[in-house]
Amino acid sequence: MPPRRYQPTLNRQQEMLLPGRVDDYVSGNNAVRAIDVYVNSLDLQALDFQNTRPVISAGQPAYDPSALLKLYLYGYLQGIRSSRKLERETRRNLEAMWLAEGLQPGYKTIADFRKVNSNALKATHRDFLLLCKELSLFGGGEVAVDGSFFNANARKQGIYTDAKLEQHLACLDKKIADYQQTLAEQDRADDAAGKGSLVDDEQLQQKLALLQAKQAEKRALRQQLKDSGDSQVATVDPDARLLSKRGQTVAGYHVQIVVDAKHKLIVAEDVCQDGNDTHLHLCPRGYQLAPMLEKAQNLL
Repeated sequence: MPPRRYQPTLNRQQEMLLPGRVDDYVSGNNAVRAIDVYVNSLDLQALDFQNTRPVISAGQPAYDPSALLKLYLYGYLQGIRSSRKLERETRRNLEAMWLAEGLQPGYKTIADFRKVNSNALKATHRDFLLLCKELSLFGGGEVAVDGSFFNANARKQGIYTDAKLEQHLACLDKKIADYQQTLAEQDRADDAAGKGSLVDDEQLQQKLALLQAKQAEKRALRQQLKDSGDSQVATVDPDARLLSKRGQTVAGYHVQIVVDAKHKLIVAEDVCQDGNDTHLHLCPRGYQLAPMLEKAQNLL
């Protein structure tokens, strides 16, 4: 019986004549070409991006902020949030190579670009929204508003309320009292037997010191919570909160988004720390249902 036939594969050792230009690998209607044209049309200095003003300094020159902005927008379109993954894309992805024109910035450079240009990126976002409005990409007649919980870089166990801190402190106080009582009983037993301290005593002392350190940490958190006037405090991500809605609890943020009906483009967005869409007085910044609609209406 003859062997089954399969689709032919590439001979990895065969010499091939590949296109001589990187531009030939990117089709004419590829989205990266739109990113390239849009960023090249921006005045990055007027938008207050870093490293856009003339300067003479020693050392290696900075990366062109326009190239880093193109990578940032490419990552947004492709759902790539990690700076390390974006770094890898510049070394293996022809679209990213074309967009960055061969530049291969490290992950820290990409992360720092997003961090130091936060306000400039917001200004770019607004500029893009105004461009969409100018090109009549927004219908302006109907919008949809909804919120979603986004996980923060924090665990639920690392976010404390006043009641949770009081519970932890009460538990620590009880454990410390128990250890102190045990130490006192051992000291009396040792004195009666005429013996010195036992090894167990040292272990108890170490455990006691550890509990006292945890107690001091929780008291500091309680004071921090009191001074802030907030209802929660996070040890890792200061802005994260425990959010609950319909039985779902996450450690993160509540993101509000307004989408225009014509082309499903995002018109407005914001982030708050309240888990409810309608209790506006509970949200410190107040950006939920009604304010988000006002924000969209002002733009449209």
